[in-house]
Order: sequence, then C-alpha cells, then structure tokens
Amino acid sequence: MFISYTEKSGKSKIKVTLANGDHFIISEKDWLSFGVKAGEDMADTLLEKLYREYLMPKARLRALNLLKVRDRTHKELIQRLKQDGYPEEIVRQTIEYVDGYHYVDDARFAKNYIEYRGHRKSRRELEYELALKGIDMYHLAELEDEMKLPDDKETIREILKKRWGEDPSPDIKEKERMMRYLGRRGFHGGDILSAYRNLGI
Repeated sequence: MFISYTEKSGKSKIKVTLANGDHFIISEKDWLSFGVKAGEDMADTLLEKLYREYLMPKARLRALNLLKVRDRTHKELIQRLKQDGYPEEIVRQTIEYVDGYHYVDDARFAKNYIEYRGHRKSRRELEYELALKGIDMYHLAELEDEMKLPDDKETIREILKKRWGEDPSPDIKEKERMMRYLGRRGFHGGDILSAYRNLGI
C-alpha cells in the first residue's frame, strides 16, 4: 500500500494517510520502527501486522475505556474512534468486538436516557436528542411496550412547580416568557395551556 503522506499529530504522534484515503494515528516511535516513509510502498503483510498487532489492540482498549466512563450508543462510539484516528476497518472490527460482549446496546441506552432525563424534557426533545445519538424511532417504539414514556403535560406541570412553587401566581409577562421557553423545549402550546389551567394560573 502506497503511503501518500505523513504529518505530525500532537507532540509525539504521526498521522499516516494511505493511497486509498484511509488514515491512522500512531506514535512517532512506533511508526519509525516500521521503516517506511511517505512516498514509499508499505508491504501488505507489514500493513496487516500494523493493523493487527498495533491498531487493533489499541482501538479495543480505547473503546473499553470510553465505555467505562459512560454508556454510549454505536454511533457515539464509532464517531469517537474515528476522531481518535482509527481507520474504518479497525473501527468496524472494534464495534464487532464490543458487540460480542453486549457492551453496547442502543435500546438499553435509550431506556436509561429516558428514565434519567424524561421527567424534565418534552417527548419531541427526547426524540431529537436520541436521534442525534443514533437511536432510531424503531427503538423508541419498542420501548413504549416496556415502559411509560414521559407525558408532556405532567412534565410541564413539574417544570412549572419547580419554577413557581406549589401555589403559583405568575403575572402575564412571566406566563408568556415561560410559554416561549417551553415552546423552545419542544412542548406543544396546547399542552402548556392545559398545564396552566390544571394549576389554576
């Protein structure tokens, strides 16, 4: 495989770009040990050895360390490994490795996310945030059969009580300001007005 170019990446690392567009980051010391420079061909057997004996173990360890810090979705883990400079094939094999031990479970992540944050976010907001993390509507539909997804009206009431207390008496400006705030959070106007009426404001 032809080595298109190399460049410094941080204080002691090298970013190596291959002719096929793949790239990886490796310590300068380890890269020098392979005895190949930019503009030269790297034997396939040597490249396979680099992937198998250097990049693969490091990618697996990196993935496990990331998952120790907090639970992640497949999309989040893939993005982070790519950011750390691992090539597509190494990322793919690393995901297969963690999947083999059920370390990553998007449905479990979504359930925990909803249980922890559902009481203070609108359903629309939760769906948007989970979509950014790679959770599709299929997983959310499955969860509806297992757990009660947050009711927006109840969530609004809890937000209002936290803001104004158990016996709220906001003036018109405060009510309008809160309506705009809740609207930006993804709550529907009808649900907001219903919560206002329920609290007698």
